[in-house]
Amino acid sequence: MPRPKKTKVKLDSNSLLHLMQEIYNDCMYVTERARKELNERKVRATITDTNDEYQIGKVNNETLKIIENTIDKKLSLAKLQTQVLNDHRNGNPASNPKTISEDDKNTLRELLKERKLKNNNEYDVD
Repeated sequence: MPRPKKTKVKLDSNSLLHLMQEIYNDCMYVTERARKELNERKVRATITDTNDEYQIGKVNNETLKIIENTIDKKLSLAKLQTQVLNDHRNGNPASNPKTISEDDKNTLRELLKERKLKNNNEYDVD
């Protein structure tokens, strides 16, 4: 099966909002799933061996790291959204409302790296 072609993301206001909402929804799904798995492990935990307790502790730590990473992504996304909205509202002449700064593009590139690994699609930010 051939690798999918590169997907180019045009960053106008509608596509940017759609992309940011999609990233947020993915973060929420991952967070909810991780919390559900963590709670299920707590309910099922009838540990008699210390080795089992150690292994469950390691898995719980990894699950908590996943939750922490999704929270960091949501904070980065909120920061990006705030910057875009503030620039647009203030009518900042340095930033055209139809374009974004290089810092914002770098933040988007980092967020899109995750999607590239997950969906096997390659995104490019103009």
